[in-house]
Amino acid sequence: MTIAATALLFVQLATPAPSDGADVVRAAHARYAGKWFTTMTFVQKTTFPGNRLETWYEAMELPGKLRIDIAPAASGRGMLFRNDSLYPFVSGKARPPRALKHSMLILLHDIHVVSPEVTIANLQGLGFDLTKTHETRRDGKDLIVVGALEGDTTSKQFWMEKDRLLLVRLIEPNGAGGMDASFGDYTKHGNAWIEGTIRVLQGGKLAQLEEYTEIKTGMRHEAGLFDPTRSERPAWIGTGAERWTAPPGP
Repeated sequence: MTIAATALLFVQLATPAPSDGADVVRAAHARYAGKWFTTMTFVQKTTFPGNRLETWYEAMELPGKLRIDIAPAASGRGMLFRNDSLYPFVSGKARPPRALKHSMLILLHDIHVVSPEVTIANLQGLGFDLTKTHETRRDGKDLIVVGALEGDTTSKQFWMEKDRLLLVRLIEPNGAGGMDASFGDYTKHGNAWIEGTIRVLQGGKLAQLEEYTEIKTGMRHEAGLFDPTRSERPAWIGTGAERWTAPPGP
C-alpha cells in the first residue's frame, strides 16, 4: 500500500461516521463553509411528459432566493421563491404568495452556506426525521440516507454522497403518489459543485427533466431582481426567448 493510500485509510478510520441526520447536515456545511457561491444564473431546458419543452431562465441568491422566468419572457410567466414563500407570476405580476420552504434549494445549496442549526430546524419543520439514517450504495457511490431506515423508500428522506456530501436523491410523499427526485451531472465551480440535471418522478413516472446550461456564479445581481412587486424583465435574460422546441411527432 502506498503512503498516500495509507494516509487516506487512516483519515477514513479516524473520522467517525455521522451519528444522525443533524451530524450529516453539520458535516455538509463544514465541508464547504466559506467556499460555496451565493449567486448564480443558468438557463434550463425543462422537459415534461409528451416531450413538451420549456425554457426557464433562473437566478439564485443564497440563502433561499430563486427567480424563474419562463420563455417567452413577454408572457410574464414565472415564479419567485423567497422568505419561505412561493410567488407565482402571471402576465408579469405576482399572485398572492403561499407558504413554501423549497426543500431542493435547502439541500442542494443553502445547506452549504447557512448555519447548520438553521438547516436542521428547516428540515425538521419540513417533516424529515433526522434521527433515522443508514448507508447504502447507488450507481457505484457510497451514500448516506437521512430520514429513513434501511428498506424504507417511501418516508420523507434525502440521500447524499458520502465523500462529497452532495445531494443525489430526495423522496417526499405527496398526493400524486410520491415525488422521487434524482440529482446528477455535477460540475465543479471554484470549490463548489452544481448539479447539471434533475429528474423528478411522480408516482413512479417521469414528471419533469431539468437540464442546466450556461451556468454562471459569483455575479452581482441587478437591484430588485427578487422583489415580488417588480414587473420588469430581468436584464440578464435578454429577450427571454425560447431556446428549445420539441421535435415533430411521428
